[in-house]
Amino acid sequence: MMEPVRGGRSWLRRKSVRSSMRQAPCPRCGVHPNICVCDACQPISGAPPLWVLQHPSEVAQNKGTLRIATACLPDLRVLVGETPADFESLAIRSQQIPMGLIYPTTASAALESGPVAQVREWIILDGTWRKASRIFLSNPWLNALPQFHFNAAPPSRYRIRKASRDDSVSTVEAIAHLLSQVAPGCDYDPLYAALDTLVKRQLAQMPSEVRQRYD
Repeated sequence: MMEPVRGGRSWLRRKSVRSSMRQAPCPRCGVHPNICVCDACQPISGAPPLWVLQHPSEVAQNKGTLRIATACLPDLRVLVGETPADFESLAIRSQQIPMGLIYPTTASAALESGPVAQVREWIILDGTWRKASRIFLSNPWLNALPQFHFNAAPPSRYRIRKASRDDSVSTVEAIAHLLSQVAPGCDYDPLYAALDTLVKRQLAQMPSEVRQRYD
C-alpha cells in the first residue's frame, strides 16, 4: 500500500548512476550506500508471522521501505508477483492457518477494533494503490480472508513520498502499526527509527532547491 514518490527524483537516479562506479551497492539491501539504512535497522522479536506480497514493479525501487522491515524482522517473508500462480503456496497455506489481510475493502473491519484474536498470520500488500488493487483483484483467495483497514494509524512520517490518498502510509509504517495492534510487547519502534534515518539520508542527497520542497 505504499505510494510512489513522484517528481524531483530524476536527480537521485542520475546521481546514483554516476556514483555507482565509485561505490558498490550494499550487498544486503542492494541500494547505494548513501541511502542504505542497514546500519540503522535493529532486530525485532515477538512479531507474528508476516507475509508481504510485493508487486514486481517495487522490487527495484530504491525508495521502497520494505527493505527496512526485512532487515528488522528476520522471519518476515516476501513473495513477489501478481497472479495466483505467484502465490499458490501461500493460498494453500491460508486454507490451513487463520490469516488476516491488511487491505481496505468494503468488507474490511477496522484493525483497531476488529476481532483479530483468531488471526495467526498476516498478509500485507506492497505496491502503489493501483498495483496493490491489481494484486487483490487478481487473487480471489485474498478476498476470502478476513480483511482489515487502519482506522487510527499515525500520520505518515515518510514525508518525501507524494501520496494520492490522505490515509496512505509506507509499507514499513503499515507493518509497524499492525504490530502495535496485534503484538503486545513487541517493540516496533526500530521500524520508525530506521524510516526516519532513511528520510534523513535521502534528503541529504537532494540539492537544496529540491530539499526545500519537503521542509
